[in-house]
Amino acid sequence: MARKIRIKEIAKEVGCSVATVSQAFNNPKLVNRQTRAEILEAGERLGYVRRRSNKKRRKIIGITGISHDLILGEYYSRVTAAILSAAKEQDVNVVIEDFSDEEDTLPRMFAKKVLDGVLILGRISQDHVLMIKQQNIPLVLCGHPIPGIELHTVISDGRAGIYEMTKHIIKLGHKNIAHMTGGPHFDPVVSDRLDGFRYAMTEAGLSVNDEYIVVGDFCAWETAARAVEELMKLKAPPTAIVCESDALAYTAYQRLKEMGYKVPKDVSVTGFDNLPFPPYIDAVKPKLTTVDVNLDELGRTAVKVLLDIIDNPSRAAYRHTLPVKLIEKGTVGPVIK
Repeated sequence: MARKIRIKEIAKEVGCSVATVSQAFNNPKLVNRQTRAEILEAGERLGYVRRRSNKKRRKIIGITGISHDLILGEYYSRVTAAILSAAKEQDVNVVIEDFSDEEDTLPRMFAKKVLDGVLILGRISQDHVLMIKQQNIPLVLCGHPIPGIELHTVISDGRAGIYEMTKHIIKLGHKNIAHMTGGPHFDPVVSDRLDGFRYAMTEAGLSVNDEYIVVGDFCAWETAARAVEELMKLKAPPTAIVCESDALAYTAYQRLKEMGYKVPKDVSVTGFDNLPFPPYIDAVKPKLTTVDVNLDELGRTAVKVLLDIIDNPSRAAYRHTLPVKLIEKGTVGPVIK
């Protein structure tokens, strides 16, 4: 059995008082942000685990994320709906509470000590995930891994999806192919998808031109318009743009149209997610060639994994990668010479 780590060892490691370590775990607002981060990182590194005062199951799980808009936005709203449905089938209640990435404390549902486990949707800071981890309740990341921390994670196969999409574009004769990311390259989701793009290009014997890799933002679609402007100003502009989300792809399509380009005659554009639209919106949107992510399966798998580790807390952390599927529609065509 591993030796139990005490908070005085964390205090010694960080170079602060035991009282400061205790406050960092119990009243984080009272501790300087940098000191709190050092304490959380030291606790994780040393293997410190807080004791749970009540291990009795209450059949309550939590859903949290860094904003209300994320949890109930166009992507995660479908994941949330699947989680609620799967939890209901298992007679499990769900508490939903968001928080700001700038907040120094966790959502109030953690203070009530009633949760059996928690699902974290989307991107979250390392500080916050370490604060949640120190609650010593089972947790599962859904949709976004955290670099350097071993946690149960459920994610769609972004690498394979972008790889297959890029191969599809190459088979249609495209060589000058651009890739629009959904964030900085160090982000794990972006890194996976960029790896898929690079691998497909290299496999086909095509060079990966750094000028053709532009940074967008999953949460700020207007970045796609600026990225398209950069690409089309190049001496040899791309004939295809592989985007990491449907929202970025649609914004890119709109900007290309405004600039006088025809899709896919002049430039092919692809997305990722295959998000459905209401009929009154879908009627005026182009039929986007994209990668389908089964959001229902994503949510249901997250619940299944969480309930499993609630019952079996010693399970080793594992990344559950779900398959995706290429969807061919109307925004991709062959190169016209």
